[in-house]
Amino acid sequence: MSIKSKLRRLYYSCFHASQKLLGYPRAHKVFMTFHGYPLDLENPLAHNEWIVHKMIKDRNPLLVETADKVRVRNYVKRKLGKELSDQVLIPVYHISDSVEKIPFSKLPEEYFMKANHFSGANKLVTSNDKPSEIQKLAKSWLDSTYRQKDHEWAYGQIKPRVLFEKVLRTPNGKIPQDIKFYFWHGRLKMILFVEDRYEDMRWFFCDENFKEIKGAQVHDVKGADEARIPTNISEMKELAAKLASDFDYCRIDLYEIEGKIFFGEITHYTGGGCWQFSDINTDYVLGQFWKKENLDKNYFELYKEFEKSNNFQPIN
Repeated sequence: MSIKSKLRRLYYSCFHASQKLLGYPRAHKVFMTFHGYPLDLENPLAHNEWIVHKMIKDRNPLLVETADKVRVRNYVKRKLGKELSDQVLIPVYHISDSVEKIPFSKLPEEYFMKANHFSGANKLVTSNDKPSEIQKLAKSWLDSTYRQKDHEWAYGQIKPRVLFEKVLRTPNGKIPQDIKFYFWHGRLKMILFVEDRYEDMRWFFCDENFKEIKGAQVHDVKGADEARIPTNISEMKELAAKLASDFDYCRIDLYEIEGKIFFGEITHYTGGGCWQFSDINTDYVLGQFWKKENLDKNYFELYKEFEKSNNFQPIN
């Protein structure tokens, strides 16, 4: 570990210690700014409150392993076995902790470059990209931390690396649909279908039975009219459930091309507790799934119950 990295870790250790001593004032301020209601860390109710609670309180080492885009591959192998994991893991061309070690001459014309310790740090690289610019971007990722001031603990425990991954494409040359499965205590309760991420991105949220959850849409993202459901969606659900079984909450991202399933990532801090749902009541309803006693109910049953509570806010 470099001196710079050691100093960075020391700084954030001191930062987190001071925030804990003061009652996490930054987390409270950021939360109020995004949502307009106060954060309750002791008795979280809304889903976003639970996410922040998890970031600050949960120190399960599996969070670190599965948030790491390199080490998560070993987790997938343990959970699914060698034969199935070999089928679903996307081929990786190279993994490096230094930009000087990137073997450009051995890489294909296109690939995804990703940072293993970030959420959202990925670039589709083509022959039009200059190696010097790719190195510059990779170095910026390797030298950076991810949301440590926002208490996303797991990312701060990961050794920074960049990986170079095969680009999945459908027969017509498009990036495949991204299907995100939301689990609470191992039970699937919501699915997000993401279409045309790199062209005209559209989202469709639904429950486990594909009934649309309109209130889960977030600002600045277009909604899709319907979900494009793969014929092997049941198999995808089962695979995702195996990967989610160790956690109180997580999101499992999968892809599907002509019946073949591919693993994307496991996410624990969705939105960092900052996603603003189009219906604030959805935030509270999804929060009820963090309590095991509600797992036999679906989203719409819980929504009807929540309508009768004092916290319900009528939508205009």
